[in-house]
Amino acid sequence: MKHLPGQSLQPNRHGVVGALAVCCLLAGGCAQRLYRASHLPVEYAAPAPSGIDGVNFGRLGASSGPRDVIAWGDLLSVQVDPGLTTTPMRSVEVRVGRDGTVGVPLVGRVPVAGMEVEHAEQAVAAAARARDIYPNAFVALRIVKPRENYVTVVGAVEKPGTYPLPRGNSSLLAALVAAGGVSKAACGDVEIRHTDPRLLSPGVMQASGSAGARPVSHETPLTPVGEVVLVNLVTASGDGGGNRTLEDGDVVNVVKRDLPPIHVLGLVNRPGMFPMNASHEIRLLDSVAMAGGCSSRVADRVDVVRHVPGEDAPITIQASIQRAIRGPDNVLLAPGDTVIVRQTLETISADLLKQFIRIGIGGSIALF
Repeated sequence: MKHLPGQSLQPNRHGVVGALAVCCLLAGGCAQRLYRASHLPVEYAAPAPSGIDGVNFGRLGASSGPRDVIAWGDLLSVQVDPGLTTTPMRSVEVRVGRDGTVGVPLVGRVPVAGMEVEHAEQAVAAAARARDIYPNAFVALRIVKPRENYVTVVGAVEKPGTYPLPRGNSSLLAALVAAGGVSKAACGDVEIRHTDPRLLSPGVMQASGSAGARPVSHETPLTPVGEVVLVNLVTASGDGGGNRTLEDGDVVNVVKRDLPPIHVLGLVNRPGMFPMNASHEIRLLDSVAMAGGCSSRVADRVDVVRHVPGEDAPITIQASIQRAIRGPDNVLLAPGDTVIVRQTLETISADLLKQFIRIGIGGSIALF
């Protein structure tokens, strides 16, 4: 089969199939499926990009709570002054257990989780008096190191891995920042899966990024695995009241959007497939430029073949490059669109004239 000047076959198999399907559609005379770009019905217009450019990341930084409130896993410094000249002041560093208690030498275990530092000091002093250990004890307590939550971030982020987040700042925003931010492949949706690192096999080390790894402890009882929380980064809303606070062992999956590419065929210099970006719009003139521009200076007619969700047959949007330059026909493209710069009588005449001039010049040179 001989091709007209300026036409080239799509090297990709899917592009060839798409082009043949378009030709068959147009040959079938489905006039009712043709629309002018300037009068395209709203229901057939391409959706606006819904990527991450519009994300208000400030909404994702919800704190996990007041930082002076004690929680399990925190390392505390407890200093007890018994109020007796014969007994020296005792100072020790202890960690809050999962049951919310802390072990104070001689005093025993005292519940402190959920308390502010001042109230925890009073609780330890009251326990010392109630147990007849120190009748006039004075207690000074401070949080030496808050517990770190190890959160795994996967999907459309720059640096997937497992990262330690301070208990007082274990937010979705902190996790995304630790992972280098979201990538261009992100569609805006995030899945937060609540899990427990102690569900891993004994001796297994957690995978990590640059933050390092840590062993998994099996000393305390397992906690139930929670449900998956869905969060949309653009609207900053989601299930569970938009909960964006992370706990130890949680997995954050930034969902990737695999958009079908657009095809550009016909009178262009580099026909082919071109990827769509979830965050940026591509219009008709953008697609022609991506394909190296028109191969004919007089090319003007463009057909955009679009498969509309929920409909069996595609529609064809007729546009003009000149009108697109002026604005009205520069339509927004949808994922999977096929853009065809068509042969017309003008382009055929221009090609024939170009060949005639080339032959005439060649013949003159040969005669000379």
